[in-house]
Amino acid sequence: MNIYLIADKKRTDKVIDKLSKEGKVTVVQQLEDIVSFNDPDEKVIGVAPGLVDWKLPREELEKIKNIKGICTLSAWAQWIDLEYCKQNNILVANTPGANSQSVAEYAIWMMFSLARKLSLQIAENFETHDDEIHYQSEILGKTMGIVGLGNIGGRIAKMGKGLGMNVIYWSPKSRNDDYRYTELTDLLKESDYVFNCVETYQKTKNLFDRDKLFLMKKTACFISVLGGMGYGQEDDNYIIEAVNKGNLGGFAVEGEHEKSFVMTDIKSGSNIFVSGNYAYYTLEAETRSLEKWVKAIAGVITQNYKYLVH
Repeated sequence: MNIYLIADKKRTDKVIDKLSKEGKVTVVQQLEDIVSFNDPDEKVIGVAPGLVDWKLPREELEKIKNIKGICTLSAWAQWIDLEYCKQNNILVANTPGANSQSVAEYAIWMMFSLARKLSLQIAENFETHDDEIHYQSEILGKTMGIVGLGNIGGRIAKMGKGLGMNVIYWSPKSRNDDYRYTELTDLLKESDYVFNCVETYQKTKNLFDRDKLFLMKKTACFISVLGGMGYGQEDDNYIIEAVNKGNLGGFAVEGEHEKSFVMTDIKSGSNIFVSGNYAYYTLEAETRSLEKWVKAIAGVITQNYKYLVH
């Protein structure tokens, strides 16, 4: 069995020895490299999605012969053409939950960054002022509203409860009696901090809209855990405008998801925090991710399947 890894050297060096026991391992930097080999033999492809720009469409997969499985180094697999894979009996596996704790902790840090107006402090070179605009907020007793109570949302909820927050949630599937379930519109009305933990893809792109944003308190903050508002750059710009006009308390998002703007582009003094793309990037999460990636790839080869999406 041939194994092709589309990933950077830092990661492939950690898994090659283990995967070499299952087949011949070839490391490439892009999908076109696999196409160029014109390899007719059965193969498994392991992909770090950033190297293919989070896209694995039908027209690219059709160029590669005899794919037995695709294993993504991420929990999210919707960026792969799953319908094509089903039609062609290609197994798809992911690495679920490997970085959930890391991402959840990052989201909590983003909340504190808004509560303590870190972007304003950075803009003012950490000078101290005692006027009204510099008032900050305590977290204790505030309402945390979680949209999507999956692996990440559940961990955020647990930490929020530990901080003494009132935790409410809306989720399409998950239910947890430790927290109060509410409809999305009610969640937006009640929450002081809204955490969007829903994966962004075709089915969820219209989950939020501008009318729903009008339901939020003027002091409330929106924390984008999985990138943007989930329905388009123009609406991310809208939420930034709302914060700048004083119609919303704050907005936090990872810069990787919003490549069209960075901290220096944001109006000076506004409570908008654009962080680096480090939510997943801890040593612990990396170790778990690579361990699951190896198991997923080996599972496709040995038929001892692990973490199958389908």
